[in-house]
Order: sequence, then C-alpha cells, then structure tokens
Amino acid sequence: MVTLNDIAEYIVIFIASFASRFSITETQAYNYLRKYDAIKLVHEFYDVMHTQSFEDMTESIAIYCRRKGGDL
Repeated sequence: MVTLNDIAEYIVIFIASFASRFSITETQAYNYLRKYDAIKLVHEFYDVMHTQSFEDMTESIAIYCRRKGGDL
C-alpha cells in the first residue's frame, strides 16, 4: 500500500534530482515545477513514475514543462 509519506518522499527526491540536473537550487526547482503543474503530475502518476529512473523522469518532466512554456 502506497502512503502519502511515500509519495511526499519521492517528490522531495525528484525535486532534488531536477535541481541537480539543471544546476539550480531546490527552491528554484520547486518553484519551476509548481509553476508548470509538474509536481501535481508527479503526484498523480507516482505509481508509474517511481518505477522509472530519476534521470528518465527528470528528462520527461522537463519536456512536459517545456511544452507548457518552460525554458529549462
């Protein structure tokens, strides 16, 4: 059974991975991901996303954000 804590931990680690990939702070990554509703997406699709590598998911979410107007 997946708990809210599991999802929250995954999101925190995902934000850190995203920040590292784009050489920005975790706060900047959080704000960027929130702006383009990516955190909501990660939460909604946790069941699939947590089975993939953080590298793959970071790239996929970056593409998603670009499609919504992001520039990273």
